[in-house]
Amino acid sequence: MEERHVQGCIEEFFSKSHEETISLGRSFARTLEAGSVICFSGDLGAGKTTFMKGLISELTHCLEEEVNSPTFIYMNEYHGPTSVYHFDLYRLSSAEEFFAMGFDETFTQESIVCIEWAERLEDLAPEDCIHISVCHCADGRRNIQIKRPM
Repeated sequence: MEERHVQGCIEEFFSKSHEETISLGRSFARTLEAGSVICFSGDLGAGKTTFMKGLISELTHCLEEEVNSPTFIYMNEYHGPTSVYHFDLYRLSSAEEFFAMGFDETFTQESIVCIEWAERLEDLAPEDCIHISVCHCADGRRNIQIKRPM
């Protein structure tokens, strides 16, 4: 299972496999409240979508295989016991484009909002969002840091 370290409001995990990253996403999902916004960052292929497979399938009861990154359409919606809006902003040219498409309206709903490549929003994401950073380690593990608002 993944290792866990806590430093202040940052939890740090080390995942050794695809399955552990999905499991961590599932565990994390059980801690969320309605209306939570989660901002993901990390390089291509770091494991952001893998983490979300666990998170989204836990909240909506959809199959993990049904969760994929909406790179070319910007947003996927998943409905179940809890609804989830999953954004991938990799192709977004500016934060203004996100707001011009009305996507920010999802921030006020009782659903969970997950945003990959959230740095594209600059500093315009809600102040109380949760930040998750996923990166590769030299030994093949994934480093996953979860920073909750103070």
